[in-house]
Amino acid sequence: MKILLTGFEPWAEWSSNPSGAVAESLDGASIGGCEVVSAVLPVVHGADIDRVASLISEHEPVAVVCLGLHGSASALHIERVGINLKVIDGADYPIVEGGPDAYFSTLPTRAMVQRMEDVKVPARLTYSAGTFLCNHIMYSVLHLVAEDDLPAGFIHVPPTPELVAELGRSQSSMALETIRTGVVAGVTAVVENIKVRRV
Repeated sequence: MKILLTGFEPWAEWSSNPSGAVAESLDGASIGGCEVVSAVLPVVHGADIDRVASLISEHEPVAVVCLGLHGSASALHIERVGINLKVIDGADYPIVEGGPDAYFSTLPTRAMVQRMEDVKVPARLTYSAGTFLCNHIMYSVLHLVAEDDLPAGFIHVPPTPELVAELGRSQSSMALETIRTGVVAGVTAVVENIKVRRV
């Protein structure tokens, strides 16, 4: 069995992106008996979901977990809802013309939070993935697999202390290794849920 784990490239003022770094660091790892297949996605509407669609077709994963950077987060945010809205240059557009207003994550979100807290990583459920690429990939993936039995969802991660220091900001951050530990815990919950469903 394989789990598809994605992150994003650096964007805007951020010189690196912990979501992509964590995804890359787990490529080929085994979590709960599942092999992790990782990819770092471009920060481009359309190109992101095209890459994920290709990877799903190639690897036939049992779940898709997407990661992205939330610049002001102080904990891992397990997103519950992706909305059919993208904002580009101050204008609103649908992600999928005529698509549903929203999709709920099909990952075991509460179990993921619990698993993260069990390993002492701050985590919480949140109800808005924003209107940029993070929401775009969450909604797009859920739309892509809506007719399939393929759990999918999204985790926002905080910036690292190094990124915050680079920008001279006084705000919350999280060490990359702590983010990685939390993501592994979350993916573990996903794998456990899949195994229970298959019994």
